Amino acid sequence: MASRLGTLLVVLLVAVWTCLCYSGVDAKSSKYACEFSNRLCQWQARYAFGAAVIGDMAFFHGGILSNDPTTPVNNTAFEVLDLRTMAPYVMEVEENRTLATTRYRHHLVVWRGKILAVGGQQDDASGASQHVINVLELDINRRRWQLLKQFTQPGGAVAIIFDAAVVAGGQLLVVFQSLDPAGPQRMFLSLDLNSKEVEHNYNLGRGTVQVLDWPHVGILARGKDGNHSHLVVQSKRSSTGDKQAMFWFEVTGKGVSGVEGPLRWTAATTHKQLPGGKGGMLLWLSPMRIIGQPTLVAVSSTAARFSWSKPQGEKVLLVAVFAIMVSGPPDQRAVHLALTSLMMMLPFGRAHLKGLQSADVPLLRNIELDAADVTALPYVGDVDLLSELHSSNVLMQEWPEKGFIIRGSGLADYRCQRLRHWQPFVIQVDLSGKHDSSVRCVSSNTWCATYSSMLTASKVVKDSAALESGAGLHLVEDNGKRIVLAISGQRRTNPGGQLVILDETAPLLGAMIDIADNSATDFEVSDVKGYTFPLAVATCTLKVAGYWLYVEYGGWHYDDQGTTKTNTGLFTIMTVPPQHNRQAMQQQQLPGVMSGAAWSALACASGGTIYLHGGLDIARFEPQESDYDLDGKPDWSFLAPVWGATDQLYYVKVSESDGSYGLGSLQHLSKIGMGPAARSGHSLTLLPASITLEMGMAEGALLLYGGSNTTEPQVSQFATNTIKPKEMLADVALDTRVWLYDLARDTWAVMKPSNPADAPPGLMHHRATFHDKQLIIFGGYKLSHKPLSIMASPDMYILDFTEQIPRWRKAPTDNLEQPGTPALGYPNSGVVPLPHVAAVALMSRSKLYLAPMPQTWRFLQTTSSSGACSTSSGQQVARSNLRACSSRRLQRKRHKHPHCWGNRRASACNP
Repeated sequence: MASRLGTLLVVLLVAVWTCLCYSGVDAKSSKYACEFSNRLCQWQARYAFGAAVIGDMAFFHGGILSNDPTTPVNNTAFEVLDLRTMAPYVMEVEENRTLATTRYRHHLVVWRGKILAVGGQQDDASGASQHVINVLELDINRRRWQLLKQFTQPGGAVAIIFDAAVVAGGQLLVVFQSLDPAGPQRMFLSLDLNSKEVEHNYNLGRGTVQVLDWPHVGILARGKDGNHSHLVVQSKRSSTGDKQAMFWFEVTGKGVSGVEGPLRWTAATTHKQLPGGKGGMLLWLSPMRIIGQPTLVAVSSTAARFSWSKPQGEKVLLVAVFAIMVSGPPDQRAVHLALTSLMMMLPFGRAHLKGLQSADVPLLRNIELDAADVTALPYVGDVDLLSELHSSNVLMQEWPEKGFIIRGSGLADYRCQRLRHWQPFVIQVDLSGKHDSSVRCVSSNTWCATYSSMLTASKVVKDSAALESGAGLHLVEDNGKRIVLAISGQRRTNPGGQLVILDETAPLLGAMIDIADNSATDFEVSDVKGYTFPLAVATCTLKVAGYWLYVEYGGWHYDDQGTTKTNTGLFTIMTVPPQHNRQAMQQQQLPGVMSGAAWSALACASGGTIYLHGGLDIARFEPQESDYDLDGKPDWSFLAPVWGATDQLYYVKVSESDGSYGLGSLQHLSKIGMGPAARSGHSLTLLPASITLEMGMAEGALLLYGGSNTTEPQVSQFATNTIKPKEMLADVALDTRVWLYDLARDTWAVMKPSNPADAPPGLMHHRATFHDKQLIIFGGYKLSHKPLSIMASPDMYILDFTEQIPRWRKAPTDNLEQPGTPALGYPNSGVVPLPHVAAVALMSRSKLYLAPMPQTWRFLQTTSSSGACSTSSGQQVARSNLRACSSRRLQRKRHKHPHCWGNRRASACNP
């Protein structure tokens, strides 16, 4: 029993740690949605901040605002980046003014899984900067600071500036400046983190690199226990771009001073040396261990010459990596730097480094290069010094056992962004692979490299909202990458910009948006003969014969005479992206369909099966008063369609032959007992057998949610009460039940989640998808009774299947366009999970957003609940007992107790 309790405790601790550190970090960050081209919208461009890496999580704290260079960041929150997915978060931390937890020009280090803040500065109540000479410890789980060590100032009034800090074993190694009136001194200090006592304090000498030289100072710890010799490097940065003055010291603890230096140093490369060059403007210099090897990494804003560039070259961001070797007898020690790799940011508007001829490299000056010698970095804008203070907008941090990261701020090219505004970026360099370095980046400016495609992607989403096509947002894969797909017709407006008109002369437009690579590829489908650009279609995507297909069903349109026409039974299939050996668009009319043409629900399954349910169709036409004739009498010659909802369920198979796709005969799925009522605007989602098997549904199930009984297909006008009077809304019913259709037994049942009070309101024209044991529902309309109106829903709802009885959770998504306001147009909702970037793509009206991926939550239960599902006849059936309804063959095969499904949850067993 003790062993089992110990194991359970470990599992719980791991779960808590995972939730705290990897699940969105705090409530504020977990619900915030950013526009797709700016994943860092919650972050602030800053400099003079602290950074630390724990595992695969990078933490950034404090600093000064780059866009207001004399104003410190006025909060204690951490900006956090998951280096596995490049997903950004904000982690709130308790403020403690007594301990000066809001600071800048400080250093963050990691010790025993906690973050230490070393030194720095803080503004007092009058705005004057005060030096902080303590070490704070942050408990990440509790989000609370506490004092670890308070230093005392020698002489009482001598200012102390901390230049660098690292942890080696249980030792905190610090380089600081003592601004003594007799002359500044740079000191090396070793603090035992266990005893909190200073063990060593050495003078690195006077007159090397001073405060006003804006120095870069770094420490290379050469032993894990902190008792070995260490290297200290100081480098002076000059605003005129002269070659950097660099000084190396070796802290040995031997002799009178305990320090050797300055040491001689050399820098070498196998590349041909060319005349000229000054090494560029050094933005950051950092010694670190990369995969155990002593390494010096330099970041500079410099010039590179290309075959197509002007003689002075193009301004680029360059990262130079040098191997560090120290050799020679004690009195002749020297540091040797050997260039091992170069990384260069792509110039604006260029997708490659072809034509590269040379670059001005820090410590080496001008050397000959070609594109094969350099790893390309994504475009992040113009990265330079802050002109007001000549401070660096860049900070580099070691990524233990992997490589390093660069956090900075860049200015976008004026051709991309007219407003010159610093935007944050993070570049991740992974050197742990066997071959070339792996580079990833997150930055809003990176989209400037594909600016026209970004505009096209935005245009597709805007047109989709304006035209009310219902095409939605979908997931496809291209060359192994998960891509967000958006498709729409194109629109034009009258000169006043008020009336939205479909441009039927333009091709169908699509955008494939790669969030991981910050790029978008647009395409056109020009072979659209017979395509009517319908409204209110049902859509889904699936993969057949190795190609992704976009499937569209039904919809309605006006013909040339202004008569409403429906596309009942009409399927449209497109290969996405278009392929030269595939027909771009195919349409097929299937007879015998009784499902509605407008706002039906589709679900696509792997293997080529499409499920279709419900929707609106025209039942008849009736005369309607449309105008008055010349005699002033009502004109009843206009025939208006009368719509009706259906409740039919079908499926059809897609097959491929020689680049073309065809549909088999439509199969009408029978309905035993009472199923969901006729409706439109609902969602239909396929649940895999791995989930439904535990509920006794051996071949998977269809989950139906929401929708309404309205017979009005023009949703935006209905929502704003321009077609029907407001009181008619009282007759609209929005279903809040969760319906399951068992594919094996051909029956409907109503699922009863464990917390019905937390269920979403009735929704229509929302979107739903299933990922990682979670049903994710987003957007659409919700009905408000006080006042009586239809509201846009800004929330994301999760039906979590990780628990014994599925449970609802709400994940609000702040920052959406006009969230929760009375509906003023079609909601144009879309939801696509993107686990590789820990985000969910959300389409809301005319914009595309990214929200953090909802995390699965598992609650341990010791007692079983009385009900999880009910059958169509109303009989209550526990989720565990649904297993007993499946075939006896499966019962005998899986467990001797018919009510136990593999004994996975003991509380569900009733022998």
